[in-house]
Amino acid sequence: MAFSFSPHVSFLFSWISLIPLFAAADYYKEKPWTRFWSGYLSGIFFFSLSFWWIGYVTILGTAALVAYLSFYPALWLLALGRPIVQFSSYSSKTNLLNALNGASLWILLEWVRSWLFSGFSWNELGVSAYKSPLLIQICSLGGVLSLSWLIATINGLIFFSFRSLYRQLASHSFYFPKLELLSLLLLLALCIFYGAHRLHPPSEQPAFKLRYAAIQPNIPQDLNITIDPEAAFLEEITLSRQSLSYFPDLICWPESPFGLDFFSSPKLLEPIRKLQQAQPFSFLSGSFKATGEELFNVAVLLKYPQEELELYAKNRLVPFGEFIPFANIFPFLRKLVPFQVDLTPGKTSNIFSLDNPKLKIAPLICFEDTIASYVRKMAVQKPDLMIDITNDGWFKDSPGAFLHMINALFRTVELDTPLLRCTNTGVSVWIDQRGRIINILKKDGKLVECKGIMLGEARWHQPAETLYKKFGDWIVALALLTLSFSSFSKIRKVS
Repeated sequence: MAFSFSPHVSFLFSWISLIPLFAAADYYKEKPWTRFWSGYLSGIFFFSLSFWWIGYVTILGTAALVAYLSFYPALWLLALGRPIVQFSSYSSKTNLLNALNGASLWILLEWVRSWLFSGFSWNELGVSAYKSPLLIQICSLGGVLSLSWLIATINGLIFFSFRSLYRQLASHSFYFPKLELLSLLLLLALCIFYGAHRLHPPSEQPAFKLRYAAIQPNIPQDLNITIDPEAAFLEEITLSRQSLSYFPDLICWPESPFGLDFFSSPKLLEPIRKLQQAQPFSFLSGSFKATGEELFNVAVLLKYPQEELELYAKNRLVPFGEFIPFANIFPFLRKLVPFQVDLTPGKTSNIFSLDNPKLKIAPLICFEDTIASYVRKMAVQKPDLMIDITNDGWFKDSPGAFLHMINALFRTVELDTPLLRCTNTGVSVWIDQRGRIINILKKDGKLVECKGIMLGEARWHQPAETLYKKFGDWIVALALLTLSFSSFSKIRKVS
């Protein structure tokens, strides 16, 4: 499962990754706590292999995060018994119900993981299919959880089919899993048909066009390295000046990698305004803003010839990165990270507006682009484009920046809205409304720890009202209903 998120390994591994866990649930069907600890051990392996890179910032915090996240596969395996899953029966109908119930329980736990204790939804099972634009289109219906459900269901159908087949062959009987195979093929066929329909190019002309320049300065992020703020600022100015030959409508800087503050030092905007006078463009950047005892991580938009900044304060802060949860109750938690200052979350999810061209932009900062429920909340204001500014430099050349990008990629499909990502060092990329990577900054084969400018001209259509945008995680309610009905029916039958 961990390997299926790698760019160098086939994502097809995820379609069989749950089979060993289903087998463990069968083998230990009379030992629930053995199932629990089997699931916990699996979680330790999966989340350690997935998130070890957070250790560049905090080793103790990473260990605590992995220990917490591992409870979710443990709880899933613990629950794979009566009345949710019936291992005593080998019939096709039971096999199908077992697969559906196992998948429903899986996405229910993924959904809880996305919001409980601030939430950390990275690397949901469905995210592993990021390489296939054809398959990920179903996320426009029910979000990433709908794709997780599909993958988990197919894992279950494969396992229970072969389990029944093996038992019948052992007893010298003939068995063909017709219902299971038909269900599997039908699910895949519907998914592929829907994906092909959405990927078919529309006949109408694009509604929007934007020429952009995303500045990636590659400023080192290490507590042992002293950054010269003046030199770092001049580096971003130099790259911006170079991009003017492309005549961009928008120049974008990343989340501030060196404590940039346009509000306490307004003179920093003077070189930007001089560039805008030489050639008009809109300027979007990260900054900090201090108000009394509060410190905000903000995105700012400066439109030429306007003097006032539009401002968006980051709403969803990074736990143990920008604030310490429950630190007032458990002061020892502050020792898990090297940062001692808590930022203040913003209160409003306002959007920016460009004048040339006319565009409404949903600004996102750092990992906000991975939080489906929050981005969907911003989509209510009907933005034409999403822009995420992030740093990701703390994780050096690890997979962290790449995982951040693929977890964010699904917002474009869910909301039918393109995404521009501008990073200090990481994966600066343009992703279209179908989750396809159209433009990406790469130097000498490297995505991270490289400096440069991502230039592009994007054209796209008016974002449509997707089912996910309108109803959100409705599939969670359906999963809960499925589990409740199945469990009640089985309990009633036993009684």
